[in-house]
Formats: sequence, structure tokens, C-alpha cells
Amino acid sequence: MIPRLEDRVLPEGIHRCTLEECEAAFGGFMRSDRRPRLAEALRRYIGDARSAGVAVAVLVDGSYVTAKEEPRDVDLILVLRADFDLSAEVRPMEYNVQSRRAVKKRYGFDVLPATEGSEAYDEYVRLFSQIRQDDPEQKTPRSAKGLLRIEL
Repeated sequence: MIPRLEDRVLPEGIHRCTLEECEAAFGGFMRSDRRPRLAEALRRYIGDARSAGVAVAVLVDGSYVTAKEEPRDVDLILVLRADFDLSAEVRPMEYNVQSRRAVKKRYGFDVLPATEGSEAYDEYVRLFSQIRQDDPEQKTPRSAKGLLRIEL
């Protein structure tokens, strides 16, 4: 379940939800069709990530999971299986969901892949959880915000 926004962002922590809950909370039409278009791209990405079979979850961040009427983006952490070998050769389907360049081109998202429980995973969660002080719509006395976790 997705908690109520606090100061226009998610409360601190990782909040598990379904893709449908994420869409219901953040994918509706506001001032423009920007949110529904991002929701559709996220649905395609998650479908492709499930089909690739290399990941266990996706953490969702970016202005999409805020109260902004016209969010700029969706930022993702692709949570790879703990046994996934990042140095091994990958199939095109696997490449398309974990390559930063391919994901940006295909879906318009920024993605950081990391294996479950790794140092990189912990670092990316810390990075994504920070409140951006240069964003007037994230002004809050808190130092961290929450992320959504969608299981694959």
C-alpha cells in the first residue's frame, strides 16, 4: 500500500506496492497527459523487466512519485537477482532493461541496476532517498523521502 505524501513526497522508507497501485496513485491525468504517458512507459518497462527474468524488483523514484502536476521523469533502481553476474554476457532482452543508455532511449527513464543486497544497491537507495534541496517543490525539514518497490 502506498502511504500518503508528506510535504509533497513519499514518507521515508521503501514502500511495497503493485504496478496497479502505483498507476492509481501517480498515473492519472492532472494538468496534462504527462502522468498517463509516464505510467504507460513504466508499465511497458516493468513488463519487459519481468520477461527478461534478471530482476526481482524495481524501485521507483523521480518527480513521478511526488505531488508535481507535471513530473519530469521516472528514476528507477533495477534490483537484479542476487545471483546475477553483472560481468557475464547478456541477451538483448536483458540488456534492454538494464543498460542506462537503452532504457533512456526506449522508455525515457534513468535506471541504475544493482544486485539485491549489494553495496551498490544500498548506495543507490541512499542517493534516491535524498531530498533535492534545489527543487522548490520538495522543500521540507526532512532529509529523506521514500521510494516505491514493485516486485517482478
